[in-house]
Amino acid sequence: MFERFSLRRSLGLVLVCSSLAFATAATPPPSTPPPVPTSAPAGIGQIPVVMVYPFDVQTGADPRLGQAIAQILAQEMVAAGEISVPPVPQGVKRANFLENARAARADFYISGYVTPVGESAAVVEQVVSVESGVILFSQTAQVTSVADVASQSLLARSQILAFVGRGTENVATQPANTPAPSSTNGANMPISGLGNIVNSVFKHKGGRAPTPAPTVKPSRGVIIAPVTATGATGAVDLANATHELYFALNNHFNAQVTGITSSAAQSTDQICGADRDNTVAAGTLLESPAHRGTTYTFNLNVYTCFGAPLATQIGKGSSIKSAVDAAVAAYAKAHPDNS
Repeated sequence: MFERFSLRRSLGLVLVCSSLAFATAATPPPSTPPPVPTSAPAGIGQIPVVMVYPFDVQTGADPRLGQAIAQILAQEMVAAGEISVPPVPQGVKRANFLENARAARADFYISGYVTPVGESAAVVEQVVSVESGVILFSQTAQVTSVADVASQSLLARSQILAFVGRGTENVATQPANTPAPSSTNGANMPISGLGNIVNSVFKHKGGRAPTPAPTVKPSRGVIIAPVTATGATGAVDLANATHELYFALNNHFNAQVTGITSSAAQSTDQICGADRDNTVAAGTLLESPAHRGTTYTFNLNVYTCFGAPLATQIGKGSSIKSAVDAAVAAYAKAHPDNS
């Protein structure tokens, strides 16, 4: 009897201890504070940061023209909103554009070239990803006024917002011209001064100089695809080669630049689109160390819009420009009608 009572008592104690242990284990631990949210990438919680570098000026024109164009583009982007444009330090060389943009924690940078042509100017504008160093967007335009220059920022801005997933505007419906900016938006130079610099290219002061005879170009134009590398060639040199190819070909033919980056030989139909009265020019750049500096070899390939090879020319030189110019000069001599 005593043994049975003791056994029942022992079993009761075991059940009580087990219940206490279970209750203790089931008690949730003290709550911890939620983690501090991290900063969101550009395009989600932040606006993209874009650096606009002064444009290179060709044919010995006033270098302030390139600075003025960059200022106008930057001011228009800031005025439109959703993009931050920090100031660019003076004296940054083109070869250091990417490095400087990365140091400034920018997402994109814009650079380009401008060539005065009579009372207008040819402007090449390119948007480069700071993360990859790749040209994401390129456009070429003939501008004749400050308003024309200002309007070039709209398409670039729309493309940047599209890249970060925030684009809401239809690029195809952008107006051809927008009103010229009227405020400085914090710029160092008054907009009126910028306008005077830009308009000085398009308007003669004093007596009119004799109008030079217009250069007659063939009706068939040429569409330029981005230059690619043969060997180890940096993105900056490839961008420069594409610019030089545009300017060299534009001296002989009506040239424009495509933003399509796939193989030109396989993409001629897409590059030409509905306008078949064009050729497609592509090229490869090779840099070879030499005893004194670097030797550049540029291989120019021209195709019809149907993908048939039209010509191949090779140019060599001590600079990218001289190599590209040599190849283009040989092509223009052999194919003066671009056919």
